[in-house]
Amino acid sequence: MRMITKAVVTALGLAAAASAHASFTYTTAPSQTNVPVPAAGVARNDFATELASAGVTSFDLGGVLGLTRAGAVDVFYWGKEAGYRNTFTLGSVTATTTTAGVDPWGARYVGTVLGLSSGALNFQFCATDISTCLTNAGNAGLNLGSAQSIGMRIASDGLSAILLWDDSGANRDDNHDDMIIQLRYRVPEPATLGLLGLGLLGAGVAARRRAKK
Repeated sequence: MRMITKAVVTALGLAAAASAHASFTYTTAPSQTNVPVPAAGVARNDFATELASAGVTSFDLGGVLGLTRAGAVDVFYWGKEAGYRNTFTLGSVTATTTTAGVDPWGARYVGTVLGLSSGALNFQFCATDISTCLTNAGNAGLNLGSAQSIGMRIASDGLSAILLWDDSGANRDDNHDDMIIQLRYRVPEPATLGLLGLGLLGAGVAARRRAKK
């Protein structure tokens, strides 16, 4: 039984380590990195102050966002400044802005997407009023001055990513505040790991009983 218990502890440790190393990553490298969030001028990002408070003072352009491991992702909508209605979609989760102008800054939980595979994520932003969309994959290689683009900033721990959409509604102003989305990787809860341990323990006991027969 001591050997089984040791195996369970080891398995739980490996599972916890695996979840800890799961993260957002670029499956296609950005073409521009550390682009400053514009805080002044015509191209000013209306949420530059709030983003700076959250540690986001720059973003990358032209990258494709992905996951290093399969898992679930929580989607949060943070705000927008746009004349168009904009929509973000990832799997079965959709966030839509319904009015022109500014939505105040603040986290709004939209939903959780389960069962995502490792690799590039399949999401898109759409400017609904002009029926144009840009996918995560289509963002590859884009730069400032592109008709539409998605700015991205992966957190230092790799467990969240900010997406800053520029919908081209104001003559390619490149302010990247037309819709701001945050994705958070969901680390398995301790209860889930506990169930895994119980399952391994049960399998070990059954194997030991069979060996005694």
